[in-house]
Amino acid sequence: MKKILPPTITSLILLVLAGCNLFTQPTPETEGLIATQVSIVLTETAIALPQETQPVPADTAAPQPTSTATMMESTSTPTSTATTTETLTPTLDQSDPATQLGSPAWAQDFSGTTSAWDFESDQATFKTENGYLNLTAKANPNWHSWYVSSPKLTNAYVETTYDISGCSGSDRFGLAVRASSDGQNFYFIMLTCDGRWGFFRMEPDVNIQQIIGYQSAEPLQGDAQGRHRVGIWMKGSAFTFYIDGEEVGTATDTAITSEGYTGFLIAYANTNGFTVRIDELKYWNVP
Repeated sequence: MKKILPPTITSLILLVLAGCNLFTQPTPETEGLIATQVSIVLTETAIALPQETQPVPADTAAPQPTSTATMMESTSTPTSTATTTETLTPTLDQSDPATQLGSPAWAQDFSGTTSAWDFESDQATFKTENGYLNLTAKANPNWHSWYVSSPKLTNAYVETTYDISGCSGSDRFGLAVRASSDGQNFYFIMLTCDGRWGFFRMEPDVNIQQIIGYQSAEPLQGDAQGRHRVGIWMKGSAFTFYIDGEEVGTATDTAITSEGYTGFLIAYANTNGFTVRIDELKYWNVP
C-alpha cells in the first residue's frame, strides 16, 4: 500500500512553460538534431497556484540481508545427519545512490487525487490519477511541454520512477532540475522510447543546449518502455546520471549553480497521445 505524504500549502506561484520545435516526423538523419536545432513556432505560458509539497522524512529503511538455517535429523539409522539450507535476500547494489544514501529526505508517490504538477494545455496534460502522475503529449509533434514545482534544490540526488507503454522511436520524456523561477532555465535528462538518453540545458525561448547527446543506455537495452528509475546526482557543477541504479554517464556544466525547481517534460515524435506514468519522485541530500 502506498503512503501519502502530507503536503504543506504555501502561496508559491509556479510557472508552466511549453515550447515547440519546427520539425515533423524525424528521420534517422534528423532526429539527432531535435534537441539542438530549435525554431520557435509558438509559445505558450500558463500560470497556476498549486500546493507546494514540503520535504517530509521517509519512514522506511533499506532492507538488510538475512539468513536462515534449518536442521533436519534422520531417524532411520543410529547416526544422525544434518542438512543446512540457507536463504539470502538479494545483495544490495552499493553503487546505487538509493542504497548508499538510505531513506530519502522527501518523497511524493502521487497517491492522492491532485499534485503540484497537475496541468493541462492544448499540447499536454499532466494529471494525478490512480496512483500516478500521468503525462500525455498531444497536438504538435516534437513540442516540449514541461511543468516545474517544488522541491527547490541545488545539491541533491533526485530520482523518479516511471512506467511507459505504447510508444516508439523518439517519443521522449524528461526529469528537470534547478529550474529558474520563470521556468525558462533548467537542466534536464531526456529518455527516448527506443532506449537512448541525453542531458541538456534549457534556455529562454526554448533554446536547448546539448551537454550530452542522445546515446544508448545499457540498463534500457534499446527500449525505455516498462518500469525504470532515472536519477540525477548533482553537486555544484558536477552531474552523474543513473538508470535503474546503474551509472550511465557524467557531465560538468557551470551555467546554473543556484537552487531551482524540479519537474517533468514530455514530447512525442511518433505517437500522438504518448503517455508516461510517474510513480514516484524522491530526493536525497548528498554529502
